[in-house]
Amino acid sequence: MIRSFIAIISSAWWCGLAVVVLMISPKSSDFVLIKLAKKYWSAPLIKWIVGVDLEVQINPKTQALLNSGKGAVLMANHSSFLDINVAFAACPAPIVFLAKASIRKIPLLGGANARVGTVFVERGNKKSARVAISTLVETIKNGRCVLVFPEGTRSDKGSGEIRPFKKGGFHLAFKANAPVIPVYFDGVGPLLPKGHFAIRRNTNSTRKVKVIFGAPIIDEKHSVTSLKDECYESLKAISQARTKPSLIAR
Repeated sequence: MIRSFIAIISSAWWCGLAVVVLMISPKSSDFVLIKLAKKYWSAPLIKWIVGVDLEVQINPKTQALLNSGKGAVLMANHSSFLDINVAFAACPAPIVFLAKASIRKIPLLGGANARVGTVFVERGNKKSARVAISTLVETIKNGRCVLVFPEGTRSDKGSGEIRPFKKGGFHLAFKANAPVIPVYFDGVGPLLPKGHFAIRRNTNSTRKVKVIFGAPIIDEKHSVTSLKDECYESLKAISQARTKPSLIAR
């Protein structure tokens, strides 16, 4: 419980500071995402509070895409509250999220998310979807990645099992003609699984969690369904072959 308490205090401090910085300087989003969210909040939280090392493996094509300054839509499995911090710490590009439109209405927090390029969408609202697509296009042009958890919720007991994907995020990616990158979080779930609020002791002898970025899916011939299916199969293959040295480490 002590580690969980420290993690909450740390998260409240850095997230609160980010809101204040963005209120004072609306154009400081790069500083907030790269310095506050990644360097000062997420990386130390994973290493020193949770107590694990982070190993990142990136497909060469994905590395080239991100090195070019272009963003993408990251489609990742979801097994823990810690996935967000792991994503911030692991991705070489700044990350924002696909979020419910209701978050946009929260005082301070909603405005701060909007300033960094968070993509808000309201399910079943066509106008909201059009705005979300426009925001997504602009966010990716600015070299940021939009993280989506297409399973819709965290897996039970932090298993990391890949469950069926929902179409919502793929509709946006397809309409925006955005590259889609499957991302697998390995070993994060058991540290803070669904239904638990205390960070668990790491029982993995290697004391590591892995983040594996697969090859980008860039094909204008896709439909929403085929894009979703290909991404699902790619992520499934990564989860099954994650011990093989087929990807390069960063």
